[in-house]
Amino acid sequence: MSTAHIEHPEAYARATKHYIISNAQKTWRKTNERAGEIEFALGAGVVTNDRGDFAGYSDDFIGKMAEAFYTYGKLSPKQCEAILKGIDARAARRAEWADKKAALNATREHVGTVGEKITITIKVVHVVILEGSYGTIYINICEDADNNTIIYKGNAKGFPEKGETATVIATIKEHGVREGVKQTVI
Repeated sequence: MSTAHIEHPEAYARATKHYIISNAQKTWRKTNERAGEIEFALGAGVVTNDRGDFAGYSDDFIGKMAEAFYTYGKLSPKQCEAILKGIDARAARRAEWADKKAALNATREHVGTVGEKITITIKVVHVVILEGSYGTIYINICEDADNNTIIYKGNAKGFPEKGETATVIATIKEHGVREGVKQTVI
């Protein structure tokens, strides 16, 4: 009986370990119906460098779970349960936020009449900055006291910043609807 000589034992050991972990992951995926969700969540625990290469694991719960999964090829049922509890809680929060947003959007109305000049107090809730061939364009998404959406598109440098409230005199250019939300463009 001959014994084979392993030329690079370290490489052989790494390959063997990789094979064992890969098989454990395949088995784990087959036995967990929500394995895809769990693996996606584990991605948040993996840290990469500037080039996108693996750099380690984060120091939080999900980082520890990711390290366990990629070290041993599987997670225990209790670990899976803990991760799924977080996934389900996040989904419930998102659904709650979506319901609140839908309820708010249902109450929004157009302001004034197209072509009319109005004086209105608005709060800037979001600013989109676009660079174009005619310079910088700002899309200011604002709300009035009744939470109606007011949009200003232009390059006015004196327009309030995000979070600021101001009273402006503006002409209503159009009434529109975007993603089911009534908007007034000034």
